[in-house]
Amino acid sequence: MSRVLPQAPHHFSDATELLSAYASGAASPILVVEAHLTRITALDSWLRTFIALRADDAMAEARASAKRWSEGAPLGPLDGVPVSVKDLMEVAGLPMTGGSARPWPAATSDAEAVRRLRAAGAIVVGTNTLHEYAFGGTSVNLHVGTPRNPRDPVRLAGGSSGGSAAAVAAGLALGALGTETGNSIRRPAAFCGVVGFKPTFGRVSRHGVLPLAPSLDHVGVLTRSVRDAARFADVIEGHDPRDAGSRRPLRSASGMRDGVEGLVVGVPRRMLLGIDPKIATAFDGALATLETHGASITDVELPIASRWTAISSSIIMHAEAAVMHASRFRADPESYGDDVAARIISGQAFLGADLARATWLRAQISAELAEMLGQHGGVHVLVAPAVPDTAPLLAPGAFVPGDAPWSTDVGPFHLQRLPSLLGLPAGTVPVAWSPVSMPLPIMAMAGQWQDPDVLAVLQDVCAPVPVATPQAAW
Repeated sequence: MSRVLPQAPHHFSDATELLSAYASGAASPILVVEAHLTRITALDSWLRTFIALRADDAMAEARASAKRWSEGAPLGPLDGVPVSVKDLMEVAGLPMTGGSARPWPAATSDAEAVRRLRAAGAIVVGTNTLHEYAFGGTSVNLHVGTPRNPRDPVRLAGGSSGGSAAAVAAGLALGALGTETGNSIRRPAAFCGVVGFKPTFGRVSRHGVLPLAPSLDHVGVLTRSVRDAARFADVIEGHDPRDAGSRRPLRSASGMRDGVEGLVVGVPRRMLLGIDPKIATAFDGALATLETHGASITDVELPIASRWTAISSSIIMHAEAAVMHASRFRADPESYGDDVAARIISGQAFLGADLARATWLRAQISAELAEMLGQHGGVHVLVAPAVPDTAPLLAPGAFVPGDAPWSTDVGPFHLQRLPSLLGLPAGTVPVAWSPVSMPLPIMAMAGQWQDPDVLAVLQDVCAPVPVATPQAAW
């Protein structure tokens, strides 16, 4: 016997529509937040997208938000919007677990990105599951639970921000914060069929975020529309001297470019290896749409990036992670999952010469991209399929094998790692849906601080993002 989940008006809209409904009085933050918490209670014991909830605090904040809207004085551009946060970021009053088995005390303050969200009126309903310490691409986690993909619950949500992507896809939050060191926002967004966006490195503070590899770590957003991604990114951006990687923009990275007319879009076709035909067809359709709307499509070559991106990224990530976890791992190695422990041990094995070589390769790759992208390079945005295939099946009780098609050292993997290696803005959206309602996504990236160009391309090709209601939960 099926059940009907309580929901408020606009529960399944995006945040931009919801805010308009608040302003007109057609929706109330109290009913919307209550509906999200009810849906979490009904679904999440099975979907496993949350580690901790703030139910009482969230309802108190919803009542305060409703009062502000009734007085015509919203706190900011996200007032009353229910959101969730990857449990790699501090949320005051909740322990930040990193998806680990270690006991953590409750945080006494918010991470800076969380603080900025709440200062804009967003209501944090809870913290999301993730791959342990964000060091993996599956979100399979024997400590805190593995999030299921709401589009097909026998498939991976992806990682490491899998719980955040799954929560947005399942209608448990209108937006979420995630982190990305390799591909950890864009991959789960691609698998779960939501919008994932990683701003330029240094645009968003990482203060209060548990580090994995500091020269690669980013904070970004997962939403149900591109315009929401732009709104969320604009709210959380800003220089923060407490983050050594924080930077002041060379130019405004806020907002979204008005359309794609005049943009030159590059396609690295020689790197598009092993792409499933249905994703390739959807990708070609997206290119046709961009061209119809005034963009120019051109093939590009990336001889250095296509060969060395993955190894440079992997060495830097593993070496830096080994340093970040040195004391914890030395004190309690048994608390780590087998896959994460293996990655830390591999990072400890790299020599200084290995890291120097990887850093030199990153500089060569950066120079190659800088020559192509931007004012003098002639190409504004690079696009490619976001993943070679739809989400892999979950292996019950086990980690997905390392030879899954999205984790091999071939062309698509280089492309997936490229934006985080170089700190470039990048995002992914579904451009179509398969016959069994799985997302067929593309990704886009641009030069540093060219975030509006990435968002414009994603907006132009993004298919409507429906909320998933997994029937098996009933």
